[in-house]
Amino acid sequence: MHQIEETYFLSVAAPVIIDSNGGRWCNELWAKDLALHLDYIANLTLGCPCEFREPNEFDVSMDEPPFDRIRYIDLPNPRNHVEALLNLPRLIARMWQGVRSCKIVHTGFGGWPVSEGWLAVPMGKVLGRFIITNVESSFWRTKSHASRIHRVRSTVIECINRFCVRIADLRLFTSRSYAEEFLPGTKERVYVVPATWIDAKIILGIDEARDSWASKRGCVRLLFAGRLIADKGVRVLIDALRFVANHYKSPLEIVIIGSGELLHECSDLVREIQSSSVRVTLLEPVSYGKPFLNLLRGFDAILVPSLSAEQPRLIFDAFSQAVPVLGSNTGGICEVVRDQVNGRIYRQGDAAALAAMLNWASGNREALQAMGMNALNDCEHFTHRAMHKARQEILLKELART
Repeated sequence: MHQIEETYFLSVAAPVIIDSNGGRWCNELWAKDLALHLDYIANLTLGCPCEFREPNEFDVSMDEPPFDRIRYIDLPNPRNHVEALLNLPRLIARMWQGVRSCKIVHTGFGGWPVSEGWLAVPMGKVLGRFIITNVESSFWRTKSHASRIHRVRSTVIECINRFCVRIADLRLFTSRSYAEEFLPGTKERVYVVPATWIDAKIILGIDEARDSWASKRGCVRLLFAGRLIADKGVRVLIDALRFVANHYKSPLEIVIIGSGELLHECSDLVREIQSSSVRVTLLEPVSYGKPFLNLLRGFDAILVPSLSAEQPRLIFDAFSQAVPVLGSNTGGICEVVRDQVNGRIYRQGDAAALAAMLNWASGNREALQAMGMNALNDCEHFTHRAMHKARQEILLKELART
């Protein structure tokens, strides 16, 4: 398929590292994604924050092909609101430089405390550029128990982001729920492309998957891997595990991997229910890649009790290893997890419902296996390259209409 030849300004929140010799580097996962952008964007200008430090062993040089053909617009990388305010004039000037130099402007809303989209979209509109917005998270949204000032700030950010999305020429979303929330009833120039990062080479073959399931013995093992924060549903999981231990007494092994503000509550849970039939183990985070995938493959299902609308990438990792998902009914999860086909769904935030699902899982390894194999069959549509191919087709189609 043809490349996009027009000059293309991509503004992102992910930083680029600049070392003491002026060399450029970035995180290996971001480098992988950026390389796929370059497959179909011929003239890319990248606007992103800069971190001035030496690279680590996992960083990738941006001074070598294919990254050496990128033009950079270096943006400030504030550490707090005061720095953001002081750097605002420079941010505006740099963003204007990037938007003015290109025909296509592609941006999101992940920046903190000033989103890149707040500047790129209005500037692009004033200059008559073709504007693309991408919504892949909603981290600015607060819960009902948040302080008044945080709720007000969240509402203001939501209004600004919705306005920017509304006036864009092409709107991309990682889930249908985001599309319906931001543009209710609108289908024109709106596309849903899930954010998937798995490589085809890591997807298990059918025989490998069958062998993996044949090796699973003893009690059912379930994995939670993620940040130990409220939005990830960690407190819901803790309450559900207490309920299972006290009422169902189901034999289960739960492994929790992660770090965060709720780590102490998870540790308290381990001590509290250690004499029950439910065994909970806490592990340090595991490096993404073969170590994590090998670990993942040893479980009967993963737990995704999320409270936010985001679409966890862990779901696709699990599917690649023929492991089903037990998750909440948030929009981002329900779009991928089909109840009793490649996983199970329960009502978001309902600890009793999750406990009942855990109790069911403890005695239904065969059903979990069938769902895991179905999940594996779904995987060919969820690779990182497939995601970029879908974006490429959308961009070429919409640009041809202009």
